[in-house]
Amino acid sequence: MKQSAFEEPTIRRDQYLTMSEPTSAWFTTVTLPEAVEGRRIINELYSRFPDENGRMYADLHSADKKRFFSALDELYVYNLLARHYDVAYEEGEGTTGTRLDFRLYRDQQYVGALEVLSLFQRDDWTAEERHHATLADEINNRLPLTTHSLMFDIRRWVGTPNLRHLLRWLNATLDDLRANPQILPLDGTGTPEKTYVGRETEISFQFLALPPDHQVGPQDPTVVSGAAMGGLIDSAVRLRERLDTKAGKYDLRGKPFAILVGARDLWCTIDEVHQALTGTPAVVIATGESTRQRDGFFGVGRQHSQGKRRQVSAVYSLHDWFPGGPAEPRITRFDNPFAEQPFPVDALPHVGHWGVSRREVGRVSADWLTAPIAS
Repeated sequence: MKQSAFEEPTIRRDQYLTMSEPTSAWFTTVTLPEAVEGRRIINELYSRFPDENGRMYADLHSADKKRFFSALDELYVYNLLARHYDVAYEEGEGTTGTRLDFRLYRDQQYVGALEVLSLFQRDDWTAEERHHATLADEINNRLPLTTHSLMFDIRRWVGTPNLRHLLRWLNATLDDLRANPQILPLDGTGTPEKTYVGRETEISFQFLALPPDHQVGPQDPTVVSGAAMGGLIDSAVRLRERLDTKAGKYDLRGKPFAILVGARDLWCTIDEVHQALTGTPAVVIATGESTRQRDGFFGVGRQHSQGKRRQVSAVYSLHDWFPGGPAEPRITRFDNPFAEQPFPVDALPHVGHWGVSRREVGRVSADWLTAPIAS
């Protein structure tokens, strides 16, 4: 009998994950209905996955977010491909000693290959989230919710703050607020705010007064928001760089090749994927005409008059894939207008399709053939 990826927890837990808990803990410890349904979906998919060495099982249980979500993407894509093909997982060696995720066969004939690329958010933003989550959980564990919820923004983080000192400061500030609600200055939204300055940290706290009749539950957290991010959204640029590393890496055996992008970066919308593939939007100054720079993963250039990355037949994007979650997974297909050969049309179901809309002598036009569902 095929081993399940996740067993039902023996101890009941009807609370959501804390901010710093790994996502895999949702499926190993939580007994809420949506977690139960998520386990059922993963177990069904895993029962059909060829996990001879147990690596998929280990990755699904990993506390490392990138390992967990990369495995989840591969598991989902394998099961979709297996609806129409015999799928070999990590078969054979590539030209650089690396193996493709999936090679597709039909009637014992090799027909193509697909690689899964999971894109995560910027590393510096992930570090900010980790600092915020760790501190939020420590505050929630040690400072019960009473009269005010807290939000905070980390302005400086050289090292972990002295938690005992910080908690004394928070308790004293809350005591002052209860005695005099007007004692603190207000931020731009009209919320009382005060900044904690430690030896290695500077953290701005906002204090949100609860309604007088609010009934505080034993599990209600004191900190009520995640990390506030600031900076340039560069998902399209980072995606283009990651696609470049995959484009010429494998022995394709002369068959079509596609890359599927698991959009685990919340900022990597359909528009960002589209920009990565087709180029950065620009304007012709002389005419005001909208155009795109020639920096897209697809397209032509001075050194690529016949088209760039022609060995890549198509790129797919996968959004909203979380088993048991509120949204349905969405796959969008982007065909390379200059591909050496097309990728099989039935390989993966998709709700949006971008590709060649018109082909003439010396000119290729591409556009949305089926409108995507917005992120």
